Amino acid sequence: MSAALRTSLALAVLLAACAAADPSGLFAPIGWTGHPIAQWWWWAPYLVYAPLALLGTYAASRAVLAGPPVGWLRRVGRLWAAIVLVVAAAQVVCGALLLLPLIWQQRYVLPLESSAAFVFWSSGYAAVKMLLLGWLPAAVGATARPIDAGAQPAAPLPVVAGTLLLLALLGSWLATHWWQGSALGYVYGQDGALFAPSAAAGPLRSVLALTLIAVVMWRALRASGSALHAGAMAGLALWLLQAALWLLGRPWAAADQWGVPALVVRGLEAGSFALLCACIAVPLNALLRNKGSRQRRAALAVCALALLIAGLQALRFEPPGLAAEVDARTSPGLRVVHTPAGSMLADPNGARVILRGINVNQLGAYQPRDAGLPTVLPLTEQDFADIAALGMNVVRLTLSWSELEPQPGQISEAYLARIATALDWARAHRVYVVLDIHQDAWGMQVGAPPGTECRPGSSPMVGWDGAPPWATLSDGTAPCQFTGRDMAPNVSRAFQSFYMDREGIQTRLVQAWGALAKAFGADPIVAGYDLLNEPNFAETPPIASTLLLANFYARSIAAIREAERSLPDGFSHPVFIEPSIFWSGFGIDNLPPRDFSSDRQIVFSPHLYNESITADQDFGFTFVSIERGVALAEAAARQLRMPLWIGEWGFFKPPGSELPGLERQVRAEDAARIGSAFWAWKQGCGDPHVYPGKVAGNIRLWRCPEMEEIGSEPRITGPLSRPLLRSSPDPLALLRRDAAGISLSGHWSGRASDEAAACALELWLPGERAPQWQAGEGVRLASVTRVAPGQASLGPSGGWILKACLLGGPYRLRLS
Repeated sequence: MSAALRTSLALAVLLAACAAADPSGLFAPIGWTGHPIAQWWWWAPYLVYAPLALLGTYAASRAVLAGPPVGWLRRVGRLWAAIVLVVAAAQVVCGALLLLPLIWQQRYVLPLESSAAFVFWSSGYAAVKMLLLGWLPAAVGATARPIDAGAQPAAPLPVVAGTLLLLALLGSWLATHWWQGSALGYVYGQDGALFAPSAAAGPLRSVLALTLIAVVMWRALRASGSALHAGAMAGLALWLLQAALWLLGRPWAAADQWGVPALVVRGLEAGSFALLCACIAVPLNALLRNKGSRQRRAALAVCALALLIAGLQALRFEPPGLAAEVDARTSPGLRVVHTPAGSMLADPNGARVILRGINVNQLGAYQPRDAGLPTVLPLTEQDFADIAALGMNVVRLTLSWSELEPQPGQISEAYLARIATALDWARAHRVYVVLDIHQDAWGMQVGAPPGTECRPGSSPMVGWDGAPPWATLSDGTAPCQFTGRDMAPNVSRAFQSFYMDREGIQTRLVQAWGALAKAFGADPIVAGYDLLNEPNFAETPPIASTLLLANFYARSIAAIREAERSLPDGFSHPVFIEPSIFWSGFGIDNLPPRDFSSDRQIVFSPHLYNESITADQDFGFTFVSIERGVALAEAAARQLRMPLWIGEWGFFKPPGSELPGLERQVRAEDAARIGSAFWAWKQGCGDPHVYPGKVAGNIRLWRCPEMEEIGSEPRITGPLSRPLLRSSPDPLALLRRDAAGISLSGHWSGRASDEAAACALELWLPGERAPQWQAGEGVRLASVTRVAPGQASLGPSGGWILKACLLGGPYRLRLS
């Protein structure tokens, strides 16, 4: 049996074994959730990806091993490189075909150019997986002596010259879609300079990277004669350079093990870039074989021209995502404003607003775990009074699609009335509301029937919340969770069905958002719309969890805007978008393409559970610390040109061990001047998040199963009710706290005659004693209002709202 055939067969065995071990396909090259269905997207991995990978590996192995005989280790290396790039190329084809049905049906609304670039870039995920696994089939194939021969010699220098020239000409395009401009480009701001042939890297680093690629590809071509191998070595060289820079940055001095995800990100970028190099070099090599050295001088001149072009492009390139635009639209409610200082949430007067609050799930619906225990507690006006008594000015209100649209196309008027009542209570206590279509593990119907047996390593699922039964298309796939609820095959299938708009279920939710906007699109107390809580990665990551998720967002935003425009007093509310649940579990995730929507009223809203319930904590590691998590979220929001708002965060430990992390989180938020919503206000003892625990809730605590209120933990509510600069005409106003009191300082370039803008400064100050005005320059006190304490079980609460006017220029005030 030839080495090429043996390599392909070994790869087939590897793909099958990985699919059995990881049905989700999140970590395996191909997943296997079972239950074939008559849908193209189900068959594509097996009818397109796998055959292309196997046939490509066979052909590439013959080409790679056709050169001069080498030792076993070198044969392994060359086969390994071939497998990595062939599998990455198969992923590109499969990913592109995945989008075609939606494009054909006109249900895909994202720009095709950036979508195609992402599909190609995302091949790096397949490359990284094969970088970790591909040595196995490579080692098997290398045990057979290669019998393929007869390949014509390569012309290394002309091939390298042509590759460099094309890479240099693609510099601006690469900068937009690779490295700092990629879906993970925000990661590069955390450590180390970028060395890549990208205009974003700057002239010197771009030229040095291109020079490195030239040297590596030339040597690889001379040694093996394979342009495929040369492309792989170019990507590997850039990855090794990035790794070396990371090591020089003293990563061992960090408070977390950030180097692991940082190197993985650089690896997947390098993998897709290596495929790009190979796609250029392979056809050039075929054209320029047997040309000898006659083109040597011309090739050297082309190399020099490529380096010159790379340097000149970098000189005039502006990194993507940094240019600011001023949005002049006004509204009676909150809006997103884009300024040279960044994007932010602002009030109608243009003052920066910081929303700090709590998640309230009391309008949600969960699958009961125990018929005798409530899953949620009734929502009352007192809840909003108590929330306001802690100085919180926003509620992220859980809404269940199953309650909103119990039957296809039938929006529940009774449920809309419950939402309207909640908004009236919020208005009475000056608390904004973010309407959140919430789901956990898709919906109630994902629970395993009694008697379900799951394979070793997995356990029966329980029902959760979210989608109605008619929108749960899981085809009888296994209701068994692997490591967690989000890696259950039936959850992955339900989400894939949604992303592909199977039976029109995504269109239904898009229309449901239109109905919500029609009902509340003129209400200023609505801070905005959170389109979908913690979306799953489905069966085809990362295409589903990036492009297809962004497609749903774009469609929903269009439906919302149409509904708002139809109202006499309607206006554009901010729309909150989340990355997939991968961010909640690992602290990083892909961003959607920056041009997925032209709407400017969008807020980036990841969930930050770093050092709390992220996957690394199960193994005793911290890949992304609390502080780094906030910094990454800030960088991602800047890349998207959106404000940042943390939709969920929290710790689920005894208060004594929870407090240090909580205090670090609030310090990081305050330093970044961003808001957030803590999870969660109240929970019933039957809530699947807490059942069968002895305590329910994270703020208002209840003893289970007795459903007796315990009260609140002051060590938790204290930091959450800390002083807050709720709004300020000066977006860079700095609030400081120390033992002597509170100080506020900054510089406002506005005019005191514009009273509405000048007097938009608002401070929340907790405590029974009225704040004492010690000193003030450039600022005038307007009013001080008492906020009454909440219920006794809430613990210490109540405080003061101080309003002041800025007079223009520098200002400073001191309170005790």
